[in-house]
Amino acid sequence: MINGRIKFRHLQCFLVVARQRSLQKAAQTLSITQPAVSKTIKELEDILRVRLFDRSRKETVLTRQGEIFFVHAEASVSALQQGTNSMMQGGDAIDPIIRIGTTPTLAASFLTQVLQVFRSRVANIQASILTSTTSHLMEQLRDRKFDLVLCRHCDPEQMVGLSFEYLFADPLVMVVRPEHPLLKASSTSMSDWRLYTAVLPVKGSVNRHAADTFATAQGLGPVTDFIESLSIFFGRSYTANTDAIWFVPWGVVKHDVASGFFVKLSLPLNNNDASDGSTARPTGLMMQANNILTPGLQTLINVIRECASARRGEVF
Repeated sequence: MINGRIKFRHLQCFLVVARQRSLQKAAQTLSITQPAVSKTIKELEDILRVRLFDRSRKETVLTRQGEIFFVHAEASVSALQQGTNSMMQGGDAIDPIIRIGTTPTLAASFLTQVLQVFRSRVANIQASILTSTTSHLMEQLRDRKFDLVLCRHCDPEQMVGLSFEYLFADPLVMVVRPEHPLLKASSTSMSDWRLYTAVLPVKGSVNRHAADTFATAQGLGPVTDFIESLSIFFGRSYTANTDAIWFVPWGVVKHDVASGFFVKLSLPLNNNDASDGSTARPTGLMMQANNILTPGLQTLINVIRECASARRGEVF
């Protein structure tokens, strides 16, 4: 029998504190006072007769017993939420809205293909898509604002409580318009690239880290003349109408390169240490650990895996 003294508010508060790693942040998320959060956690610990958190000035982290309880509490709350959503959607609904988080580049280059295939198999599905940076998407996923997220791989410590399934690697490439001065020169060096404005991903994004790492590896140092943006539409338009160099994932511009709308810059021939692979970061499917899948969500995940398998066979 489940201990009748454990209430939904206990589980909700426990999960928020575990994800936020802070009593203060949890209180803000729950719109209650910090003493109320502390009291609720203390009540739960008294009921379970275990200490769930180690508290310090910097953060509040799960104990070993807390980690074990987290898995079951999260699954229980998730199951209850799924059941509630199903009832609110009505008895005839196959699935509630599937909430997808993704980076702008994957929305433009991969998710469109996925949803075309998915909707051919499940015609009456509803999907809600939101784009942002990988770090923000992970925060939202922890708060269950998404059912799944398509994003770049991050350091393991950033993905605590989340699962990551590798899909494919999408290297960062540099493209310019066909009439760009760099294409007219008989030979170029990396120093020539510094003469032109770089269109970069925003600071803090995984792709920006890859671009900065690439520039440093080539001896360019920090790029000082740049415009940063998450917008694919801006990057495409600005690069097509100026002498800018666009640092962008290959999947976004591969059709533009194939049609001749853009030209992919090759590394100088005297560079023997770098390749396109040096800027490639694994792309994958991220979800809450122990997530309970509805039939529609499982079908979407299967389609994502099929499309990713085809992507892995492409030659850059």
